[in-house]
Amino acid sequence: MMTLRSLSRKLMKLEASMQKDAKRLSKLIRKIKRAAASEDSLKTKKSAGSEKIHEAASPAPAAKSKRKLSPEGRAKLSSLMQARWAAKRAAVASADGNSEEGVAPTSDGV
Repeated sequence: MMTLRSLSRKLMKLEASMQKDAKRLSKLIRKIKRAAASEDSLKTKKSAGSEKIHEAASPAPAAKSKRKLSPEGRAKLSSLMQARWAAKRAAVASADGNSEEGVAPTSDGV
């Protein structure tokens, strides 16, 4: 048979655990409410901004089409890119020329 003292101890432990669980539950409820509130605010911001976009934008095509360049456009693009690459090589070469004056060369894998 259980004594009054042991029963009171069990009761105190049970009450303590129930309070602890109540705190956990209230914490979770607050967390859920905060998450729902922030989610709602994000939805309203997104919907306000997206309405303007959806009204003005036409529906996007299902598949992305390739850029179609004419032979003249392709040649022009090729010459522009070659000029850019030549300028980069010249900049690197001039930087290498400066490195002979006492600046340590960089290791570009060469």
